[in-house]
Amino acid sequence: MTYLVVEHGRVTSAHTTLALARAAEAQGPGHSNEAGPALGREPAWWYRGGHGDFPQLGLVRTEATALGLRFELRACQAPAGSCDHDPCAAYVTWASSSSYHLLGDLAMFVPASWVWAGMRGHDPRGDEPGFRAEAQALVERLTADLRPPLYPVGEAPIDPRPLEDRRAAAHGLVVRFLAAHFGPSPSRASAVEVHAVLADELVHLTFEPPAEERRAVCGVRLANRDDGHDLVDDTARRCKQCFGRAPISPPPVLTAAEHDAWTTVLRAQNPPRP
Repeated sequence: MTYLVVEHGRVTSAHTTLALARAAEAQGPGHSNEAGPALGREPAWWYRGGHGDFPQLGLVRTEATALGLRFELRACQAPAGSCDHDPCAAYVTWASSSSYHLLGDLAMFVPASWVWAGMRGHDPRGDEPGFRAEAQALVERLTADLRPPLYPVGEAPIDPRPLEDRRAAAHGLVVRFLAAHFGPSPSRASAVEVHAVLADELVHLTFEPPAEERRAVCGVRLANRDDGHDLVDDTARRCKQCFGRAPISPPPVLTAAEHDAWTTVLRAQNPPRP
């Protein structure tokens, strides 16, 4: 059994016992206290007080996915050595699966990636037997590649590449593997634009047409929309979750067209380096 400590959807640590997870959670904003559905003799997850309709997840048991929780790996989609995003961490791609351990193992090879937990629509690609078998084989292969090589004294190593070069190669392989399995599908594309909206002195991103009416990319409901707001106004602040890693629900990238629109807005905020 694995217990995950989850802060704003992001998995911050994993523990073998509930007591260890509780101890780690206490170092943050405090214990979660609202239990989710029972799974065996314990709740599948525990909530702590959140904002509006989106309570924060505090602790999650990995088997809880059967009751509606899934895990998501966020990583850059560019092959190693070719990324011109600045900062790279602001670009969102995702792999979703019911297996935390599988995505966690893949995340070990992708710098600046995180695993998130939350409730979202079912995406079968991360639970297909072919993907899980290929992902596990890739993890085992790259783990072996990154071990310090053993070779007889006086003989050249079998793999002469420095460790950093092997890490960069592993990063590129994992990113391309995830992009091939989870890239946006052109068949689902539609005409989508990204709009910036002011609400309560925070500038949020919204999709037009929206996936759900009056909802920002980060999941906040927008009661008062002002689509004509000038983003230069110094009194307004960007929503950090909209302009970066949004919560897992709703997912920030839904189709190929939305992916292009999203990265266009982010690139305008963080131009590529010359």
